[in-house]
Formats: sequence, C-alpha cells, structure tokens
Amino acid sequence: MISAATQTRNSAFFAHRDSGGLNKQQTRIMLEVHAHPGRDWSLRELAIATHFDLSAVSGRCTELKALGYLEECPARSCSVSGRTVTPVRARAAQGRLL
Repeated sequence: MISAATQTRNSAFFAHRDSGGLNKQQTRIMLEVHAHPGRDWSLRELAIATHFDLSAVSGRCTELKALGYLEECPARSCSVSGRTVTPVRARAAQGRLL
C-alpha cells in the first residue's frame, strides 16, 4: 500500500514534469529509474540505459539529487567499468512509484 507521503511525492514529481519544470533528460532518467523499482544505478549504467552522454547523466543526476528525487546509495562496483562508485536510486518513497 502506498502511503500518503509517497502519493504526495509521486504527484509532485509528475506535476513538476508536466509543468515543464523537469527537462527532457531529467524526465528520461527518472522514467528509467522508476521502471526498475529498488534498483540503484551507476552513472555509466544510466548513460547506457538512456543513451545519454556520461557528462549529461552526471549533471542531470546532480540536479535530481538537489530536487530530492534521487538519493545516493552505498558504494558498489559498477557493472560497466568495474570501478567502485556511489550509485543513485529514486528516493525510498519514490521507488514505489511504478
């Protein structure tokens, strides 16, 4: 069951997107993240999934963290580079969106 706080956050995300407050890259990243609830993403993994340049994904994820839509996760190895990274995921309440 989705809590009232989660519903409010979800509504805020879609309202922000629909108002044009989120740009196309931010929206695409969030849709990809929400398509895989509970998964965390390295920036390289998101770049491959979205077909965006790594630098674009990095910038948009920084913005989405500042907006409160993404949060950092514990460090792990990136499935692409094998390097230790700090992945991101939808904030805990946001992860149950779709």
